[in-house]
Amino acid sequence: MKPNKKILIPIVLISSLAVAGYYVDAGRAAKYSKLSGTFESRPSLLGSRAAGRVLKILVDEGDQVTEGQILAILDSPNTAAEAASQASRAEQAQHNLAETLNGPRKEEIERQRMAVVEMEAQLKRLVNGSLPEEIRAAEDRAEAAQAAYARAKNGSRPLEIEAARAAEGQAKARLDAIRRGPTLEARAQLQAAVDSAKAIEQNAAVNYRRYQSLFEAGAVSRQAFETIETTYRTAVAQRKAAEQALQRANLGNPAEEIREAQEAYRQAEANRRLIEAGPRAEDVEITRREMMAAKENLQLMKRGARSEDIEAMKARVAQGRALLDQLHNGARKEERDQARAAAQAAKAQAVGAKAIAEDRVVRATSTGFVERVLVAVGDLVGAGTPVVQVADPADIWVRVYVPEASLANIKVGDAATLRVDGVSGEFLAKVESISAKGEFTPANLQSPEERGKQVFAVRLRLKSPDVRIKAGMFTTVTALGVGIERR
Repeated sequence: MKPNKKILIPIVLISSLAVAGYYVDAGRAAKYSKLSGTFESRPSLLGSRAAGRVLKILVDEGDQVTEGQILAILDSPNTAAEAASQASRAEQAQHNLAETLNGPRKEEIERQRMAVVEMEAQLKRLVNGSLPEEIRAAEDRAEAAQAAYARAKNGSRPLEIEAARAAEGQAKARLDAIRRGPTLEARAQLQAAVDSAKAIEQNAAVNYRRYQSLFEAGAVSRQAFETIETTYRTAVAQRKAAEQALQRANLGNPAEEIREAQEAYRQAEANRRLIEAGPRAEDVEITRREMMAAKENLQLMKRGARSEDIEAMKARVAQGRALLDQLHNGARKEERDQARAAAQAAKAQAVGAKAIAEDRVVRATSTGFVERVLVAVGDLVGAGTPVVQVADPADIWVRVYVPEASLANIKVGDAATLRVDGVSGEFLAKVESISAKGEFTPANLQSPEERGKQVFAVRLRLKSPDVRIKAGMFTTVTALGVGIERR
């Protein structure tokens, strides 16, 4: 039986299409069986351990930065104040430690010794009673206090009032005279004094010149000449004084003298009013209390100390002696250890507070470039909040997924060759790490023939970083280890 051509022709066409599809799929599989991935990086999120308000931002996105460069500054006055306070506490603790280790000073021991001597003397007086001269002095103080109370209670005496009024009148008269200035008669007297002084000076000058010639000729002694010279100089000084007095009279009294006289008059007037008004009730009460205190003190001195007062003073003497012995012996070992521990703790707290205060300045931890500025000037950020995101261009890698069958041919340190989309040439890399756990069909594996098969993540790092290669760029591995064929 002959085959039916109508049936064979479709069968041949279908077979041809199946063969062609197989080769097309094989080509695609070969194309997509290459290892591929995208470059990744891990940027640094830099912030401050101290909360504060952003004061300055010194970089922009895309800027190149170096290690230690200041990126931003936070304003945190509370942190700075705490650092200063902790530093002061540390300094004080260090001083306390030095004082404890060095022991008491000689001045402190001597001061305590004198205090003990004084307390022992007080105890002796309490036991033996007051001396006769102490009692007489107390009687005098009591009498004086009683007299003062009597004067305050009875008020001012007429003689005191009259004297105060007279003093006020004298102050008023002096003020009026100074304001009025010298009279015509006073000026005439001053002018006459000037004329008289000039005449005396002229006569003295004549005698001075005559005796000077005689002395130079050897006709008079030095003593006689010096006597005439002194007379002449005295006359000159008296003439100048008289002229100055006349000049002051003609110019009038100065403002300072008038103000001084006014103040003296006001004080005299206030004193007169105070004396006329007499002591105030509270002043009388104060003098009465002083009188009563003086009398009670006198009675105590005459009666002698009570037994409980003597016992209390004995206790004070014992306490003072114990403190003196402690000063002589110095600090105990436990006290020295405690002071040393306190100084170390305060120093550690000061260092920590200073570090937090200095951490308000955000610095770059490595060389790189600014990817993002996450805050703005004026923002209030908390401790640990990221402020700037910095990426290191050298810290870049690619992660590829190797089939389980090829994993045995790869080890850490093996070389790899990469091609990067958009960048010409091949790049050398090495295997940095191999995952210890398998995965299935990772998201960045698009090869159909690898779907459903177990793969292992392999991390590759460029041997020589290239600034043209950035995170997110797609790459293809053309050679890896010994089991992957170079293409």
